[in-house]
Amino acid sequence: MLYHFERNEFAMKRKNILICGQPNTVLRIFIEHLHENYNIFFISDSKELQYLKIKKMLGKNTFLVDGDSAKNMLKLILTSFRILFKNKMNIFLAYHNHFIKNGMMLFIVKWFFPDINRIYFPYDILSYAFPEKLKYKSKSRLSYFFDRICFEKSHKIITKGFEDELKYLQDTYKIYKKPHFVFNLLIEEKDTVNKTATMLKKDDKIHLASIGGVKNPAIGDNNYIVFKELLKEKNIVLHVYSHTSELLEDLKHDKNLCIHPYIKDHNELVKKISKYDFGVSLSSPVQSNFIQAKMASGVRVYDYLSAGLPVIIDSEHTSMANMIMQNNFGIVIPLKDIKNIMHYIDKCDYNSLISFVKENREKYYVDKNIDKLTLFLEK
Repeated sequence: MLYHFERNEFAMKRKNILICGQPNTVLRIFIEHLHENYNIFFISDSKELQYLKIKKMLGKNTFLVDGDSAKNMLKLILTSFRILFKNKMNIFLAYHNHFIKNGMMLFIVKWFFPDINRIYFPYDILSYAFPEKLKYKSKSRLSYFFDRICFEKSHKIITKGFEDELKYLQDTYKIYKKPHFVFNLLIEEKDTVNKTATMLKKDDKIHLASIGGVKNPAIGDNNYIVFKELLKEKNIVLHVYSHTSELLEDLKHDKNLCIHPYIKDHNELVKKISKYDFGVSLSSPVQSNFIQAKMASGVRVYDYLSAGLPVIIDSEHTSMANMIMQNNFGIVIPLKDIKNIMHYIDKCDYNSLISFVKENREKYYVDKNIDKLTLFLEK
């Protein structure tokens, strides 16, 4: 009896966190490595992606409010109020890029539950997505208004990019000296593959893996046009695993393009791509000097590193390219030199890159760094 009392007493000391947002891989990793030390409640805006995995972890503490209608917005607010009142919440965390929902929730929590610690965790930063002259043409003013609310009404900010990711916002948003944590701990040790270096030119071809979205927009990052250029190199075979691979339909005739079924299971995907030579993170920004190109952080890079693959990345995505160079994780190539990609591959020390990936990726292991996140949440 005493044993059960002690366990319940310990459980009562665990802090309560309410998370509202989209259940993608980043959030699944975030929740999976915190839920043993916190009572986490999750309101999901989708039953797709990683929803079922999160629901399996959290059970009855998972709630689904799917859709963007006014009715669902009201349901979201009422569900949140019920959870906040009933469970004496310590932390409210608004996640992902549903700016209007997140802004409204942070505003409501601020006024009705002022003692709750409010945290904003955007997946991407809206203000960085487009050059200044295109912002209000390509996105609604309402989204930008609520993006500001999300940053300014939170106590703390979490991003998945880099330490200096918020510096460009400090002149326009009131976020100066707000505590900021970079959650780029996106490698799970249980999923890692220890790849063995082999001779690069198997059947005289270099096999590249590309995962994540294929994009061919009029405005914004575009990897379709880079892939089109890449496939002109006869010694390159590009393997694409994407939920938007239909955008490559007009390139299917190219024998060096292999479009594979999209794999939702993260562990299965990592193992599947580990057989290739490199992972690629290549896309053409609207302008080489705008902030999105400098600050973008691709989650796919961490999946490549999990698979033991060296990464080929363009130099235009400055911060991510610097990370690759500083850790000897792969090859950085200017987009204008894509046609000469074999020159860059031929001159690299592939065996050394494989070794550096295995050794240096550990700093991004969530398993070994979760205490840093816990300290940030507690202070």
